Amino acid sequence: MTDAEFNRRVTKACAWCGPTMVVLFLIGVVPLAGFFAPPTSALLSAQEIAADYNEHLFVIRLGCFVMFLAAALFLPFGIAITEVTRRDNLGGPILGRVQTASVAVCTFDIVLIPIFFGVATYHADTTSPEVLQSWNDAAWMGILFGVPPFSVWCLAIAVAILRDSARDDAAMPRWSAYLNIWCAIFYVPAMMMIFFRSGPFSQDGIFAFWIPVGVFFFWIMSMTVLASRAIDRHAALDRAATGVDAVRPAASVT
Repeated sequence: MTDAEFNRRVTKACAWCGPTMVVLFLIGVVPLAGFFAPPTSALLSAQEIAADYNEHLFVIRLGCFVMFLAAALFLPFGIAITEVTRRDNLGGPILGRVQTASVAVCTFDIVLIPIFFGVATYHADTTSPEVLQSWNDAAWMGILFGVPPFSVWCLAIAVAILRDSARDDAAMPRWSAYLNIWCAIFYVPAMMMIFFRSGPFSQDGIFAFWIPVGVFFFWIMSMTVLASRAIDRHAALDRAATGVDAVRPAASVT
């Protein structure tokens, strides 16, 4: 296997860490921890939240364990997307650095979510309901309030794609740039959860939770497919340029 083929396979495997992350995270947060189906209401009292934690302590801890494994997969996924969308350094080195830094910050934010939920469970049987509620609130802040780095990353991706779309061998279609711009916009209402405890802008509301979270998971799946195709396209162009295609076509890896 050539270095170029190895790099293609590794990059593609990293890109597909995105859907794997989505599946694992949803397993951890829905059937196990039970935080998303439906999302926890901010109107619950500290005593009600503490009672729920203590009643389902083991499955919540198991859910946090699975969520943490999922969160770690966001880093290779993000690096793969960055690698594809900053091909040939379009937009200059600063755009690539913005993307790389955004991946790091976004991964850190996602990792904090199961950490905060996990801290809430650690001494749930002896911790005061008010303290447990604070850690639970911190986890929800990580889920919804921490969206600006994700928006910045989407905008950086959009600029790179728009710059690249003028070329015949563009990595991704031009419409995917507008997809990223719209995703960056749809994430912003999630931050409104800090001002509301009920209604459409609360942590269980349609504008603060359902739309941003749904858009986020859709974005991961869409970018995975787009990046996977771009990786294969780049590899085919590179092989054609060096004449390797005439010797042996690369196997398709999904």
